[in-house]
Amino acid sequence: MTTPPPPKETEQVNFSDGSTRTLTQFRCPKYSCSKPEPKEPSQHQQPFASRAWAYLNEDVRPSHFAEMQLVLLTFCIGLQDFHAFASNQTGNTVFLMLAIALPQFNPSMFITANIGCSLGFFLGSAWLTGQLGHIIGPRRRLWLLVTNTIQTCLVFIAAALQFGSHHTNTPGKDLFESGSLDGWDAVTGTRTLICIALLASAAGSQVVLSRSLNMTEITTAMATAAWLDLVIDKNMFRSLKKNKGRNRRMAFLTALAVGSLCGAYIYREVGSAVVITISGGGKAVVLGMFLCAPGEKVKKGDEERGNVNEKEGKVKSNVMAKEGAGAVKGGDGNGSGSGSGSDEEVEVERRGPGRGDEAV
Repeated sequence: MTTPPPPKETEQVNFSDGSTRTLTQFRCPKYSCSKPEPKEPSQHQQPFASRAWAYLNEDVRPSHFAEMQLVLLTFCIGLQDFHAFASNQTGNTVFLMLAIALPQFNPSMFITANIGCSLGFFLGSAWLTGQLGHIIGPRRRLWLLVTNTIQTCLVFIAAALQFGSHHTNTPGKDLFESGSLDGWDAVTGTRTLICIALLASAAGSQVVLSRSLNMTEITTAMATAAWLDLVIDKNMFRSLKKNKGRNRRMAFLTALAVGSLCGAYIYREVGSAVVITISGGGKAVVLGMFLCAPGEKVKKGDEERGNVNEKEGKVKSNVMAKEGAGAVKGGDGNGSGSGSGSDEEVEVERRGPGRGDEAV
């Protein structure tokens, strides 16, 4: 049996609604029975609040701009760590073990309270920031802004506390001339512990932030691994364009060294309170830079592919649900038709096959 040829474009065709039109007329939007899907509004047509929320929830992309931010944070760490380790916890770990084994050397060699406070708050802040980052998104712009805001506030609070102390608000050279540079009041007390806790908390959160940007060469704090990776790099003497890892390590180590030198000089001339204030100002600059940092935007093809996969998943789930409902109905029908037989089968399953069952 041969199938009839398809109608031509100009041939009249009878439709189910009783009308007679050509295929050309039917394909025209004027006669189309299906309405075109509404177009999604463009990015510029969306409300400002929606665009701002989408911008805040996108991930910050690792880039040269992000490298500049991490280098600036390293400089700030160097400023505040020129004479007290609130971020480099290697020495604090060693001294804490010495304090446990040789407590008689406290405070001549180390101050156990300061060491324990620094290490404890550093680890606690790093743990909290890291675990929350796993839930929220470690590179989400809003999360980076929130964490940097908290870090900056902690540093400024520490600076305010130091302005209220004579030893931290006095130039280091004046303290040295007066003989009170290494006084007991300068390195102990509640005010000192609070400042160490604030700075260590900010440093721990900052190190976690630097790792979330996928640039492990710039840790913003610990220099040992960077020195080691730098000297064992087999491509150490390649050009700048061919060894990005070496360039990042060099920038990190240089920023840390320059920050420590600047911090020591400022402390000698005006006091450590000004040093901490400048460090907080640098972190505030980085906070503003996160508003302008380039983000990772979802490609339209990936978004459409995701929508298609979502629709296919919904269709499959609906089909499986219908099949399950049909199976349940079929089982009910069979059970109602042979109720006694199903009861016997259940009884056999409970007590196991007997002689009569085996014979059957």
